[in-house]
Amino acid sequence: MDRRGVCLSALILWLTVGTSLPLRGQITDSPLTIPSLGSDYSEGMRADVTDSDPADFEISLRTDLLDSFVSRQTVESDDVATQVLEADVRGVQTTTTSIRVQSVDSQSVARLDLLATGVVSSSTVGITPQARVATTGNHTFDIRKPVFFDGRQFLTKPAFGSVRARQFPQAVQTLASGVPLFGPIGERIAWNEVYRRMPMSDAVVVRQVADDVLPKVNRGVDSELIKLNQQWHRFRQMIDRAAGSDSVYWNASTTSTALMIAARNPAARSPGTGRWESPVGLRSNLEDDEAVAMIILDAAVNRMLEQQPWGGLTVSDSALQNLFQAAQAATDDPQQLLTLLMEPAQQMPEPTLFSVRLADQAPLTLLFHDGSVTISLKFQVVPKSASPGQLQLLNVRFAGQSEADGTWSVAVKQISAQPADPGELPDAWTTLISNQAAVIADRVPPSRLPRVIDLQFLNDKLPLLRIRRIQTAGGWLRASWQIEESAEQLTRCLP
Repeated sequence: MDRRGVCLSALILWLTVGTSLPLRGQITDSPLTIPSLGSDYSEGMRADVTDSDPADFEISLRTDLLDSFVSRQTVESDDVATQVLEADVRGVQTTTTSIRVQSVDSQSVARLDLLATGVVSSSTVGITPQARVATTGNHTFDIRKPVFFDGRQFLTKPAFGSVRARQFPQAVQTLASGVPLFGPIGERIAWNEVYRRMPMSDAVVVRQVADDVLPKVNRGVDSELIKLNQQWHRFRQMIDRAAGSDSVYWNASTTSTALMIAARNPAARSPGTGRWESPVGLRSNLEDDEAVAMIILDAAVNRMLEQQPWGGLTVSDSALQNLFQAAQAATDDPQQLLTLLMEPAQQMPEPTLFSVRLADQAPLTLLFHDGSVTISLKFQVVPKSASPGQLQLLNVRFAGQSEADGTWSVAVKQISAQPADPGELPDAWTTLISNQAAVIADRVPPSRLPRVIDLQFLNDKLPLLRIRRIQTAGGWLRASWQIEESAEQLTRCLP
């Protein structure tokens, strides 16, 4: 075989090894695409909502907490068996890919980039009628997939990035191999030709790598965003129903370390509240080692409470006794207590002496102020064999504090009763409850709750979260959590 034939065989084999790898090369940004729901990107950026309108609810999530959901590493091994440029290529390859998320500073819309980095290791043998080449490869790729979130939907751009190809020929055999004198000469010529054409070969491999990896990243992320958009759409519908309004506006932004989501419900704002700006310090911005922080306006909570079927509900004294006992049993299970409160329409037993009838409008409201939470209950006492009492307002003020044993203590600080109409004098029932209020407040023991919350039943990737701080002021409540580093601490924190 002449020198030209040896060189051609070496080139064909070298290119064949490159095209057998499942990767692609470098690509630039392209126009914004929408993977789901057929919505226009600008629809989510509501022109009638501005940053000057304070949110009723805000939550901030540290990026590394989000990363715990996204980050993963996959290892895939495949056989290589393909026919390229007259060469029959056989071998194996292993692709190791790591996925993580990175937030980008963006105030108009949240931006979270998904980063895919990886290595493809291959060992192949290419055979043509003229020669045989054994090659190993070690190629790296760094891909970025931008994802945008405007509070209403997730949007994305095509992935882009870079690939670096490295191939290492291990052995070359030609038709002349083994032939005295001519064999070593032919192999030396083939080796020289392989190394001379290495830059061209690397460029081909880079292109092949890019053409394979980028579509896979795009398809995978776009498919997940379709599901995520559908889930988020259902969640927003649930919030709209709870808020009794279809005009809840959402927006989102990011810093280099956190994602912030805010919701505004104009229907929850009455002109007379005057509480449009949250007090200094009660913001959802993360501080120190906080992983999650949220603020919520009591008017927004009360708007949701108004949608509950409690107005005009009549509860007998027997039912109150049963509810009180059930609430005591559910002290350590907030979800069970919430279930009890959300089912007021259950069958009520007949009263023994009296019933309590809740007000038709706003029977239950909350007030966040001065480091405490006040629950206001508007009702009247309806004796079994006498005229109903006046509509009265019962205020129960709670406050919490951190205990030395790692629990969170919530105690009743004050109970007071007064006529719901400030122009009325208290009747006998209001006077009786008012006189008993201080005694009852002193007798109610504090409820101790664990500060460490296990939410892994929602998602096994969720870390344990520890309550770091709860604050209330001026109609706002702020709560923050930090990541619990050790499961052993959870055991120590349980009451």
